[in-house]
Amino acid sequence: MLDESELFLNREIAWLTFNERVLGEAESKTTPLLERLKFIIIFHSNLDEFFMVRLSSLLRLLEQNDETRTLSENSMDDEDIEDTLDEVSVKVRQDLKRASHALYSSILPALAENHLLIAKIDDLSRAELERVDEFFELQIFPVLTPLAVDPAHPFPYLSNLSCYLVVSFEEVGDNGEPLMAFVEIPPKLNRFVKIAARGKRHKFVLLEDVIKRHLEKLFPWTQVSGSYSIRVTRNLDYQLLEAEVKDLMKSIEFELKDRAQKIVVRMEIEGGIPEQLKNRLRVALELDHSDIYEVPGFLNIRDAGALLKIESPLSLRDNPFNPRIHPRMADEKDIFDVIRERDVILHQPFDSFVSVLEFLRLAAEDPNVLAIKQTLYRTGGDSPIIETLVRAAENGKQVTAVVELKARFDEHNNIVWARRLERAGVHVVFGFVNLKTHAKCILVVRREGAHLQKYVHLSTGNYNSATSRMYTDIGHFTCNPDITGDLVNLFNLLTGFNILSGAEKPGKNAKIPTFEKIKVAPFALRNSFIHLIDSEKKNHTADNPGHIILKMNSLVDTKLCQALYKASQKGVRVDLIVRGVCVLRPGLPGVSDNIRVISVVDRFLEHSRIYWFRHGGDPIIHLGSADFMPRNMDRRIEVVWPIEDAEFKGRITNILHFYLKDNVKSHIMQPDGTYKQVTPGKEKPFRSQEKFIETARVEGVKSIAYDQAVKSIDIWVRK
Repeated sequence: MLDESELFLNREIAWLTFNERVLGEAESKTTPLLERLKFIIIFHSNLDEFFMVRLSSLLRLLEQNDETRTLSENSMDDEDIEDTLDEVSVKVRQDLKRASHALYSSILPALAENHLLIAKIDDLSRAELERVDEFFELQIFPVLTPLAVDPAHPFPYLSNLSCYLVVSFEEVGDNGEPLMAFVEIPPKLNRFVKIAARGKRHKFVLLEDVIKRHLEKLFPWTQVSGSYSIRVTRNLDYQLLEAEVKDLMKSIEFELKDRAQKIVVRMEIEGGIPEQLKNRLRVALELDHSDIYEVPGFLNIRDAGALLKIESPLSLRDNPFNPRIHPRMADEKDIFDVIRERDVILHQPFDSFVSVLEFLRLAAEDPNVLAIKQTLYRTGGDSPIIETLVRAAENGKQVTAVVELKARFDEHNNIVWARRLERAGVHVVFGFVNLKTHAKCILVVRREGAHLQKYVHLSTGNYNSATSRMYTDIGHFTCNPDITGDLVNLFNLLTGFNILSGAEKPGKNAKIPTFEKIKVAPFALRNSFIHLIDSEKKNHTADNPGHIILKMNSLVDTKLCQALYKASQKGVRVDLIVRGVCVLRPGLPGVSDNIRVISVVDRFLEHSRIYWFRHGGDPIIHLGSADFMPRNMDRRIEVVWPIEDAEFKGRITNILHFYLKDNVKSHIMQPDGTYKQVTPGKEKPFRSQEKFIETARVEGVKSIAYDQAVKSIDIWVRK
């Protein structure tokens, strides 16, 4: 019964439903104006990634045979895939209509009233037009390259996510069709050309509008009849075949170069483009009619992120908050003494990530530290972490960095950092071909007297100083010998021979490493969670009811959904806090009556993963890097670790209860997969992230501005 497809939602549609919740924050009049713009940008950025990866993976599935398809997270047949593609097309168009209405009917007019205006060329004064014309001659014209389409100039390659003007002419070519050309909107130039800035008054025009005004200078021998913005999205989905990979870095570099030639999966066009011109583009790019999206207003709204950096009244933004230093990490004691005395739990971004950077910095400088080992998934280009590891290696320490080259869209950055680390003498390891190293952990080995003491930092999120102030995550410092011993074994696994050759199954005669405390994927992590769910189900009684609370980014794994369904059928209460995709359907009679699914979308991106089981009143709590998805269970190295200290258990439990209590930024899932935003009603409004900020302000220690603190550490390690 629990295998019926009706019990599970379509993953792609569930993803788009998540993006609609992001869009809802942009539509909400209670969200500050520039924050609404931020959510519009996130909505469009998410949609770009959806087309580049998720939709592209569906197209790839259509080309695969049934045996290959069953190994994927999607095992749909051709008819299901075609139906999904049709549904996606309809749903995306509906969402884009909503987004356009929010941006052009509400957000931009309100910003104009607050002295941040994106003007039309025709609305500029004569003096302003003179400044625009001068700016074009000096700063724009020399950069532009007209790309004609004729027998001597074939249809040009259009870069992924770049904006172009397609230009039509009065003249007709030898083939009988009107002449056509392209002009790329230079990505290195500011998309918003500043017309005026007086105090807090800002006025801009779009770069493409300036170029349109001067097209006759690019095509002086022809008569321009029209110009329209277009943008293409290419398939960036790829798979590496283990048997064909001889050098992982070179294979990834090849894939990055090959991306440039990937097929186009979407074309966005400016509204009002002539049908004949639209069809010429569609045929040239080998697109279906359903792959074309007409967009009112300007394309590539992601560029509007530049407007978020402009000085503006505080009323247009969320109330400012500077992350606090955890009181024990602010102690003047040596950080290693602090951790030896007792573990430390950080709840980011409310507790500052600077403490993690400081831990690494001290380890790099401490003469008693012998070795540092760290996993790196998405470090970010501005993070001082890389320079700290370089400094440690230069100081003679044994430094090992497990760099995941296959982190989606960060492949190039990770290759650059890997080479930087290698040049400094760091042992750089790239993990496995068919397994991403998604675990987040640091191991420091220090000589203390006659013995070696090990210190560990485990995290639910990436070691990235930029995202660590925007994502909610939980980090854990400990020197617990069982956990530190497990981390030694884990790093030996990551840097040793590949015992996991052959996709997710260990080699035939491989000895699987044993771990005392941590749970590691792909070593039966799914079974460990199923065992915990089943134990809660078996121990459930009317007098001692079972309760499961799980917080994660995505819930897609069918077997884990089925285990939760069974627990619900037995009467166990299940609360799921799932930010993004959830294919489990709550509230189905006789199946999931006792399951509630909520999604919290607020100023900080919810990213922490928490697994909580009531266990008769003595909760079993784990934290980790794994979502409930097949890839996390079978095709990634993930680490899940226990929280055993009673005080820490209480703190984690309170965090979960705050999310469940949220009636301002929480959305509750309906049985059909739609969501309804929770409203306070007669209750007092309760916003979980605001409560976390309030707690940090009361319990934490003030520090200098976060960006300044990160920069000071970076400058220090570079000396």
